[in-house]
Amino acid sequence: MTSSIQPDDLYQFQWTGQPQLSPDGRYVVYVVTVADKTNNGYDSSLYLQDLQTREYNKLTNFYRSDENVKESSPIWSNDGKSIYFLSNRTGKAQVWCISSNWGEAQQVTDYKHDISEFSLSPDGNHIVCEVELPEDAKDHEDEDENDTQNDVTVIHRLRYLANGKGFISGYSHLFLYNQDTKKTERITSGNSDHTSPIFSHDGQTIYYLKSRNDPKKNGYYDDLYKLDIENHKETLIYQAKGDLFAPTPSPDGRWLAFCGHEDGEVSPENNQVWVISTDGDGKAISLTKHWDHPVGNYVGADSSLDAGNSPIQWDNNSQTIYFMATVGGNCCIKSVTTDGAVEDTSIKGDFVVTSFHHRHQHIVYNKATATEPCELWINEDAGSRPLAKHNDWLQHKVVNTPEPITFKGADEWDIEGWVLLPDSAVKKDRIPVVLEIHGGPHTAYGNMFHHEFQYLAAKGYAVVYTNPRGSQGYGRKFTAACQGDWGQNDRLDILAGLDAALETFPQLDPNNLYVTGGSYGGFMTNMIVTQTNRFTAAVTQRCLSNLYSFYGTSDIGYFFSYRQLGNADFWDDEETVLKFSPIRYARNVDTPMNIIHSEEDYRCPMEQAEQWYVALTRLGVETRFVRFQGENHELSRAGKPENRITRLQEISDWFDRYNQ
Repeated sequence: MTSSIQPDDLYQFQWTGQPQLSPDGRYVVYVVTVADKTNNGYDSSLYLQDLQTREYNKLTNFYRSDENVKESSPIWSNDGKSIYFLSNRTGKAQVWCISSNWGEAQQVTDYKHDISEFSLSPDGNHIVCEVELPEDAKDHEDEDENDTQNDVTVIHRLRYLANGKGFISGYSHLFLYNQDTKKTERITSGNSDHTSPIFSHDGQTIYYLKSRNDPKKNGYYDDLYKLDIENHKETLIYQAKGDLFAPTPSPDGRWLAFCGHEDGEVSPENNQVWVISTDGDGKAISLTKHWDHPVGNYVGADSSLDAGNSPIQWDNNSQTIYFMATVGGNCCIKSVTTDGAVEDTSIKGDFVVTSFHHRHQHIVYNKATATEPCELWINEDAGSRPLAKHNDWLQHKVVNTPEPITFKGADEWDIEGWVLLPDSAVKKDRIPVVLEIHGGPHTAYGNMFHHEFQYLAAKGYAVVYTNPRGSQGYGRKFTAACQGDWGQNDRLDILAGLDAALETFPQLDPNNLYVTGGSYGGFMTNMIVTQTNRFTAAVTQRCLSNLYSFYGTSDIGYFFSYRQLGNADFWDDEETVLKFSPIRYARNVDTPMNIIHSEEDYRCPMEQAEQWYVALTRLGVETRFVRFQGENHELSRAGKPENRITRLQEISDWFDRYNQ
C-alpha cells in the first residue's frame, strides 16, 4: 500500500555523497546524511561497501545526545588499510582515522579551531589541514580585521559579512601535521585565505589557493600557489582573472588542472577545465574553452546534502581528465584530453551526478533522478549498475514523474521546462497550478528529485518549472542573456512556459494559478505580481525587492549587482537600479502574498523582505510575513529539519487558503 509524500518524510531521506574508491578498487567509502529529530539538525556517518559481495554497512556510528555528529571527507591511505575523515564528535571538526577492517576511530589532530579541508600525503606521514583562525589568532602583522570586543565590532574589511557565517574575522591558514612525531607547524601567514590544499604525487609540494590581500582594489580572487615542503618556499603559479577552484595535480607530476574562467568575479562564463605546467611558467591552457557548457553541477534541488568531491579528476595516464558538466537539465560526466578533445562517457542521461570518484578505469558516482534522490552507482567495463540503496522507503510512496516540455520564450528562444502532474487519486477536473522559479539566476532546474514539488503534487497541484534565459547548461550566450535585463525577457520566458504547460495539458486550470520562488526566484515572484494579476496567490522566499539597498546590505551586493544589472553602479545609474526593483511597482500588486525569509540571511538580507512587507501592507494587499530565526539563505536546502517542514506547510497552506 502506498501513501503520498508529506513534509515530515524529510526524516526518512538518506542523502549519500562523497564516494571514494579504495586503492585496490574493491571497496567504496561514502557519506550518508540523515535528518535528526532529537537535535533538530543533521547527522552524517561513513559507510563502506564491498563491491564484490555488494554488502554495505555503517563504518562510523558515533552518537551524541546533545549535538549533531557530522563525519565527512573520507580519504583512503595509499596502502588501503586506513580511512581518514573529518569529524566533529569532540565538538570541533578534526581529522580522525579508522581501519578499513572496522574497529574504533582514533583522533589524529587536535587543533583549537575547526578544520575545513585536509589532504593526506602519498606516504601517509603528513596531513595538511586548512584551519579557520578567528581574529584573536591572527598574525601580529595582520591589521585588516574585523575587531570584536565585548559588544562592539569594528569593521575594517570591505567584505566583512558572509551568509552562513556572519561577520568574517580572521583567515584560513594551512598547518602541516607530522604523524610520526605528532608535531604540527603552521606553513602560511598573512592577510589572505589559504584554501583547497593538496599534495603533489611525490609528496614534496603542496598546491593551494590564496586570496589576494587587498580585495578593495583587486577584487576577491584566489590565485594558485605551490609550497615546497622542505624549504617552505612559496611560489605563485597562476594569477586568477576570474573564478578558480579545485586544483588537481596529474599523476606524473607535470601538470596541475583546475576549474575556472578568466571573466572577472561575477560572470556568466562557463567554468572550464584548465591545465598549467607545475614548472610554473604561468601559462594556463583551457581545455574546454570551445565546448559551450559549464564544468560542475548547477542543477539545484532540496533533496541533496552531498558536499561533493573535486569536479575534475585525472586518469592514471595523465592524458585524460574526467569532469562533471551541466548539459540542459542534466549533469553528466565527460572527459577531455590534454589536447582539448572533449568526449562523452557512458555516464549520461536524464539524471544529475552530484559527485564522483575515478580509479582503475572505474567511476563510482552519486546519481539523482526526478523520482529518486541521490544513490550510489558504479561504471565498470560491463556498464553502470546501482550500489547501495538507501531510499527504498520511497517505493511505498506515490512519486510522480515530471513531463518535459520545450517552448518558445521571448525572441523565439528555445526554452526547456517540466510539468509535474498530481497523482490521479488527488486530481480534480480542473487542476490548480504552481509556477516554481529557481534562484541564481545562473543555476538550473533539471532531472533531480524535489521534495517540495512532490509534496505539492500530493496536495493536488500541478507544478510547472522552467529554465529561462540566465540558467546554466545551455551555453554562455543563454546564461548571459538576463544580465542587464532582470525581470524583463527572463520573466517573459517563465510566463511563456506556464502558457505552454496550460496548452499542453488542458486539464490545468488557467484561472487557478499560484507562483513561488526563492532568492532570484523570489525577486522574480515579486516582479511578476507587479506586472500581472493572473495569479491567485504568491509566496516569495528569501527575496529581493529593492536592488538599490541590496547593493550595501548583502554579502555580495555591490559586486554581484554591478555585473548582473549590466554594469549599473550605485551612484551613476540610480534610475537603472530602481527600474529593475519590484518595490518601484508595488502599487500594481493585488495578489495575496506570503513572505518567507530567514533572520540570518546575509545573501538576500531581511531588510528586502521588510521593505516588501511594509509596502504591500500599507497598500492594502493581503500579506503574511513569516520570519525564521537561526536560519540563513539555505533554509530550503539545509535549514533545521523542523523549520524546513514548517516552510513546506506555510507554502501549501497559503495556496490551499485560496484554492477553493
